[in-house]
Amino acid sequence: MNDNKKYTIVLFSIDMVFNQIIKRIIEKTETDTRLIIYTSFSDAGKISEQGKVDLIIVNDEIIGTSSYELISVLRLKRKISCPFIYCGVSEYEGERKALMTGANYFIKKPFNPDSVVKTFQELLPLKNEKA
Repeated sequence: MNDNKKYTIVLFSIDMVFNQIIKRIIEKTETDTRLIIYTSFSDAGKISEQGKVDLIIVNDEIIGTSSYELISVLRLKRKISCPFIYCGVSEYEGERKALMTGANYFIKKPFNPDSVVKTFQELLPLKNEKA
């Protein structure tokens, strides 16, 4: 039987289509993963209430402030150390800003879902086989 570790992934996004794509990508990993979806900067305070978070995904569209500021606040002020993935449409400048504010990875939209699964597997010890 495989490791029964449960992962918690927090997604910040107002884009319902993007959220569904991320849900399907997580399902492809065939792991016990809890996905929590928040839409605004003000939801950032809820992260500590959720306990341990294994991965945070930030879409470029959130309510309340820039997604870059959200990453910066979570990293620097809240001291959240789990990996961050930033998903955005801009080229070099967007990637540069995301990485400088604390993201570990930048994924340019549109993206290939299989490559995102591979990124998840690099960040978390996910299993691809069922128990």
